[in-house]
Amino acid sequence: MTNFEEFPALKQLRMEQEVARRAGILNPFFLCHDGIAKAETSIGGVKYLNFSTYDYLDLNGHPALEEAAIDALRRYGTSASASRLVSGERPPHRALEKQLADIYDAEDCIVYVSGHATNVSTIGKLFGPQDVIFHDQLSHNSIVMGSIASSAKRISFPHNDTEALERLLKEHRPKAQRALIVTEGVFSMDGNIADLPGLIRLKKEWGCFLMVDEAHALGVLGKSGRGTHEHFGINPKDVDLW
Repeated sequence: MTNFEEFPALKQLRMEQEVARRAGILNPFFLCHDGIAKAETSIGGVKYLNFSTYDYLDLNGHPALEEAAIDALRRYGTSASASRLVSGERPPHRALEKQLADIYDAEDCIVYVSGHATNVSTIGKLFGPQDVIFHDQLSHNSIVMGSIASSAKRISFPHNDTEALERLLKEHRPKAQRALIVTEGVFSMDGNIADLPGLIRLKKEWGCFLMVDEAHALGVLGKSGRGTHEHFGINPKDVDLW
């Protein structure tokens, strides 16, 4: 009971690794890249096309950003020493949050340590067992995990299908205290765009909150890169959580 060698998951992993080795399948995980994550990458001195970067605007490694990062390191060091809650914040924290809030004409903004933590913590804290959460079938794992963490009833609707969502709302919304509809603005794996006008219509009609994950839309969609709301010409205040 205290021997890791006997863990079923470890035995399964080793079996899969052996099958892959015999079949000559390259293990894609934890390969060490030689340099900056760009459209092309180098692994062991060999160049590859890189489909696993979200450097959509080609800003990673931009000289102006590198200088800003170096300046921040000189001013504030390499660590805040503890979490922001414990050790306090620094001026860049609030400057970043104010700019993000302004982009979405939002009341305020809070920045987390990662995109995954953002969805898990926000959804998990704001909603509870008496509530219902409707999320797109192709939503990121962090949205699903946040929904599970909340203990709310979790219902996935077919991808970008507002008609199917409306049928689910009709069945399940009246039974819940509060309801959340959550989607990605641009879906990270598929690249298509949420039907934001349709989702806003449904959230108003059925008395729901609407949350849109803009991780892959901000800087990409809209004339000035302000994301999904600018792409559709929609008032960002029609969405409750960006």
